[in-house]
Amino acid sequence: MMILAGDIGGTRSRLALFVAGEPAARFEQTLPSRDYAGFAAMLSSFLELAGRHDHGRIEVAAFGIAGPVQGEGDAARVQATNLPWTLEAATIGQALGGARVRLINDLIAVGLGALASPLDRRVNLNPEATPATGHAAVIAPGTGLGEALFFHDGDRHHPMPSEGGHCDFGPNDEREAALLSYLRGRFGGHVSYERILSGDGFSSLYAFARHAELGRPTPGADGQLSAASDPNALVTQWANRGEDECAVIACRLFARILGAEAGNLALKSLPTGGVFIAGAIVGHIMPFVREQALEAFLDKGRFATMLGRLPLWVVADGNLGLAGARRLAEQEMDSTRVER
Repeated sequence: MMILAGDIGGTRSRLALFVAGEPAARFEQTLPSRDYAGFAAMLSSFLELAGRHDHGRIEVAAFGIAGPVQGEGDAARVQATNLPWTLEAATIGQALGGARVRLINDLIAVGLGALASPLDRRVNLNPEATPATGHAAVIAPGTGLGEALFFHDGDRHHPMPSEGGHCDFGPNDEREAALLSYLRGRFGGHVSYERILSGDGFSSLYAFARHAELGRPTPGADGQLSAASDPNALVTQWANRGEDECAVIACRLFARILGAEAGNLALKSLPTGGVFIAGAIVGHIMPFVREQALEAFLDKGRFATMLGRLPLWVVADGNLGLAGARRLAEQEMDSTRVER
């Protein structure tokens, strides 16, 4: 059976055709999302390109997209968060000649991709943990902060979406308390974990480090940041090269707070199958994650021993959204075979 999987982003979208049992895509394209008036136009363009290769009829399709999914199955629809698009499973299915279509939130797609990732694509931050099968938790910094739980029924994982990234940030020491006070002033009140553990969080943490005079910035920092197309990426580059003390402090804070929130998520869900820190961002600050995250994850007082038994995985892969969409499509394909 031919499968279509998609990772729909505000800037770029990746679409790929797979055949069940084959590891590599038969055909794949990355398309600029904002060049299309809607998803239907993008899909039509992709299908035209794919048709030149005569891949056959698509039986099942699944797409991960940023936005809340309303309804289930063929009745599912998503209003995209970062695009003026609305995706409807039934309409997409008709465009695909009657294919079964599933829509999922992009974080759920990332989580499914992380859970299916091979061991050689993961980093284990907690070598003393006891690997086991069971419920899992995923935390993924990106444009925002995604958090989700995955219930295990003894056979497969079922996603349980959340908006946990918007929970109140809780400081764990005097520096983090000062950070909270600074961010409350910066954002006019409520400070969520997403304000810190996201792409823009690096700029906020860097600004705090400079405001609190925690280190020396690199010469000409203001001009470089103003000229940069992505100031957040510049902060991480400075930190990795050790060129800017404030950037180093910002990345240490990011990694430590990420580990602490991963521990909070673990306490709330008891994921014996492990906690997964997922997405491309953590790969850019991996030395700091290795240095800071586990200690903060375990810093839970009387429950440190219990958390010490849980695997803490890092899957720093920018392809997880597409891999997760493919996994969902394959699950739907299996269900279709059972029904037949």
